[in-house]
Amino acid sequence: MLKDSLPKAIIHLMTKARMKSDAFKAELDAMEELNEKHKIQNIIFYKWDKIEYIDLISKLEKFWIITQNYANKADLVEKVADFASEYKIIFVYTGLEFLIKMANNVKKKLGRPISGEPNLFRDKFLQRDLLQKNSNDLWIKFLKWEPANLDIKEIEEKVSYPFIMKPVDWVSSSWVKKIKNRKEFNNYIENYNVFHDRLKARWVDNKELIVEEYIDWQLYTLDYFVDDEGFIYLSKPAKEVLWIDIGMDDYCVIARMSSLQVEYELKWKRLKTFVKSTVKACNIRNTFVHHEFKLTSKWKLKTIELNWRAGWWRVALMKKAYDMNLFEMIINPNIKAWKLKENNIVVIIYAPKRWILKAFNNKVLANIKRRESVYDIKLTETYLWKEVWPTRDWFTQIWTIKMSNVDDKQILKDFNYIKSKYKSLLIIDSFVLKDKKENILDKLKNYLYN
Repeated sequence: MLKDSLPKAIIHLMTKARMKSDAFKAELDAMEELNEKHKIQNIIFYKWDKIEYIDLISKLEKFWIITQNYANKADLVEKVADFASEYKIIFVYTGLEFLIKMANNVKKKLGRPISGEPNLFRDKFLQRDLLQKNSNDLWIKFLKWEPANLDIKEIEEKVSYPFIMKPVDWVSSSWVKKIKNRKEFNNYIENYNVFHDRLKARWVDNKELIVEEYIDWQLYTLDYFVDDEGFIYLSKPAKEVLWIDIGMDDYCVIARMSSLQVEYELKWKRLKTFVKSTVKACNIRNTFVHHEFKLTSKWKLKTIELNWRAGWWRVALMKKAYDMNLFEMIINPNIKAWKLKENNIVVIIYAPKRWILKAFNNKVLANIKRRESVYDIKLTETYLWKEVWPTRDWFTQIWTIKMSNVDDKQILKDFNYIKSKYKSLLIIDSFVLKDKKENILDKLKNYLYN
């Protein structure tokens, strides 16, 4: 049978843990729509033993999704090759950071192009280096060393205060810190060595840090798909609100906003030029890109970080706000997100102290629920591989508050109310880490590998 006459399919590399999480729901809805509108067969590969829980199997079969387990890299490539004889594999996707290399290996075995630098989305230093070498004004000043080799005098000379410090890799944006003086620098280095000891418990031994100039003003994200030839399919930008924006000492994201106001803040033509220049500078091909960038107080666009995926929260946000399925960008050159249906904000709740989020303050929660724009509040993860600065002793539960409103003024009013109640919303439970260390580590091993 000719290759072009074969039914089309997308390979999704996942874990069983992801398929049991709330994150999977948005991806599942997108897969269902791809099958209904374009007859795309979705094939999920996951590692090790076959799934035994019948509720998930029946759900996937309902949406005409094939599941296939594999033992190792060689077994995965062999099984994908078998499917390639029955289907035209149009894309290999993963929503998981540690499976990027695996996805690239499968693409290459299928004869599909990958980005010029395969480690681009894993190596934050490489991103910055490529932008600096291949563009005039996209890049920001930076240095990279292990903590013991960082020279504060060199940093002061080449980067200057304030600057941002963060790990190079494998920590899910944990430990991002703004440094304003030498005392804060020394404190970060001292505490980071302790943090690194915990990283080794996760089988991560990368001790390198990036030091980069602090870019003032607003942070945004944009998801797009770059095809084999480098053509770019754009979604719409979202604005990110950081913990530091509500007076808390961390740079983790607490809210993502999709609204008319966000569209007005960014000039569309200039944004497209900015993305095109970034894709060219980094030689990006055949992948989704989750692009974090800042609009500075001087109205310049600066790249902060490039990731490889259409994150599940963005999949849900774009569908709700613009009725756009991000995965459809893979196969539909006419897909566009032009008209905003309703303004949307997703608020993320972390524990604001160095312990574990136990519960909501019911009185504050009841008041938030009554806000006109709030339509859903739910627990999304029990444990997360993320240590934001105030919770650096261990892990923190995450809750989300979802908001939607056609009236942009009303949704911002409701959002500002939630910001004002953010700290008082939570009840924090403390525990002695050493007494529970072994039990928690066992849980975390199961979380990572299942």
